[in-house]
Amino acid sequence: MDLELPTSRGQLPEKSESEDDRSSTVLSSMAGDEDEDEHGPPAHAFGRSPSAVWRELRENIAPLSWYCLAAALAVCVAVAMKKGVDLLFVHVLLMTLGWVAFSSEALLVYRPFDGLNARSPNRRIQRNIHKIMLYAAGGSTLVGLAGILISRGMAGKRLFPHNWHGWMGFVTIALLLLQMEIGRRKLQHLQFQGRTSFNWHGLVGKLTYASGIASTILGLRHIFRDEMVYVWSAVVVSVVVFVVYAYLRPNKSAGYAVVDQL
Repeated sequence: MDLELPTSRGQLPEKSESEDDRSSTVLSSMAGDEDEDEHGPPAHAFGRSPSAVWRELRENIAPLSWYCLAAALAVCVAVAMKKGVDLLFVHVLLMTLGWVAFSSEALLVYRPFDGLNARSPNRRIQRNIHKIMLYAAGGSTLVGLAGILISRGMAGKRLFPHNWHGWMGFVTIALLLLQMEIGRRKLQHLQFQGRTSFNWHGLVGKLTYASGIASTILGLRHIFRDEMVYVWSAVVVSVVVFVVYAYLRPNKSAGYAVVDQL
């Protein structure tokens, strides 16, 4: 006997479904409906179009999202005024956006609270935004790394890490690549097997974020060699304060069907 499971909004599915709707299945997001076939209970089905995912992203932009972006851009403008616009600035711009803006948003989306960080408690929506932000952070980090390597190569400087900022950045990039792969596998296990795995992914993610922020602040010390380093470091830390506050609060994700939290 087939059972009708509620959809992601807690409603029963319609009786009929066109083939076009079935062909538009997107593996990156979850519909929450399951069917059975001759091989037994299969993997979870997914039916959220890319346009729906982007719409959910826009609808879940919180005031803290804008604050993280504004803080990152403020630091970048200060660097441009101090050092000018060159390949070093490209490195600073992309790394700061990646870690102060995108990575902070990737963490904040999992801990919504009223006011500055009001978002949907829907775990599927949170997971999709988290994934998009991590891909943005990863892309920014890799392009930013290429920028500084090219800049140092053109200046005849050594390419390997030689100070605290370089080594911390190296560790951060290694952890980021590990986290992206583990996150991909974790999502696959959840989607196709209906089970959770790699439960340490969240803890390592927080350590990766801390490493990225530390590397950012250490980098500012090489640019601002006066009291302004404290000002712009404080701007970066102010973003971290909101992230820490969000994770110290109780996490309340209620009001949706159980399948919507998978």
